[in-house]
Amino acid sequence: MAAQRGRFFRPKPKALQGTIYDSMTEKRLHEGSLSTCNFHTVKIGYTIEHKYEPDFIVNVDNKIIYIEVKGYFQDRAETQKYNWIKKALSDVEELVFVFEKPDKPMHFQAKRKDGSKMTHREWCVKQGFRVFSEENAGQIIKGGV
Repeated sequence: MAAQRGRFFRPKPKALQGTIYDSMTEKRLHEGSLSTCNFHTVKIGYTIEHKYEPDFIVNVDNKIIYIEVKGYFQDRAETQKYNWIKKALSDVEELVFVFEKPDKPMHFQAKRKDGSKMTHREWCVKQGFRVFSEENAGQIIKGGV
């Protein structure tokens, strides 16, 4: 059996399928000593504070450019991290990527109908990041696209 990655969630017991309860303990408490309490009525958003250290920083035309140099993305969690970082930036900050091979397919992506996978460049463009290769990375400091 392959090693398990990530969190493991037990399947819901058959006796609870189709109910609002995730466990028999929740059901017993809601039907017993906590019967007057509201059950699963609110959702509380939360954030986890992290720190990001970009590989390079340059100021171009009064805009701070954070440059992340990548060989490739490891997994979906890593791509999501960069979306969260982008969300945290101000209007005078930008995160750009320099890939060794920007047109390399992302290994964890599902195949499309044509059999290809999304490339690192395609992902960056789709998410609104500028992307460069090692060969054209100098355009970043010249204000190039």
